[in-house]
Amino acid sequence: MHIGILEDDATLARHVLQMIESHGHSGAIFPSAKAFSAALKRHTFDLFVFDWKLPDDDGLTVLKHLRTGTFQQEVPVIFLTGVHDELAIVAALEAGAEDYCIKPVRPAEFLARVAALQRRVYPVARKHSAPQIFLGYTFDPMERRITWAGGEAQFSGKEFELARYLFENCDRSLSRDRLMQEIWGREDDPFSRTLDVHISRIRSRLGLGEPSALRLRSIHGFGYQLITYAAAEQPVE
Repeated sequence: MHIGILEDDATLARHVLQMIESHGHSGAIFPSAKAFSAALKRHTFDLFVFDWKLPDDDGLTVLKHLRTGTFQQEVPVIFLTGVHDELAIVAALEAGAEDYCIKPVRPAEFLARVAALQRRVYPVARKHSAPQIFLGYTFDPMERRITWAGGEAQFSGKEFELARYLFENCDRSLSRDRLMQEIWGREDDPFSRTLDVHISRIRSRLGLGEPSALRLRSIHGFGYQLITYAAAEQPVE
């Protein structure tokens, strides 16, 4: 997972980053709500770790904004807090936090909570050889062929991997950097059209434009989203 750490205590933030990296995750540290908000416009995260008190805001307010904003609204949140007030903790959980850990952080407990959230929220990463079905589309990795009612198309390796990743994350906003990292193993190059060309071919060959029940749309300045018809009716902020 790629984990965003919203924590103004630099020592604690580095400690948390080292813990998650030791268990195979990647992470990024944000010392303020402003820096965190700026990052949401470019990057996709799988989980957030929030401090309760920040220099320019508080974690609860950031969480409420996160849950009502355009991007990342379903990403799970764990609070790291020195606040022992039961009412404050309940308020965070009711606002959409999935879990919390009391400071000082106990590494084994914290990592166990991260692992539990990963198992619950995200499917286990697998290298598939058998066909998979997503939303009525059958993905055959051996043939790199996708079939659906009334059609089929065969793709290059990267096109197939990208299409499958989009379907696995349907209705989730995915940044250009995240897509490039997942499929090509590198960050996005602002002068490259590689991702856009692949997206265009997938959209055209799978019929993911208007008026399809599934639509592959661009999010200006951010990335792409495969979206179901019901979600597509909601305006993009």
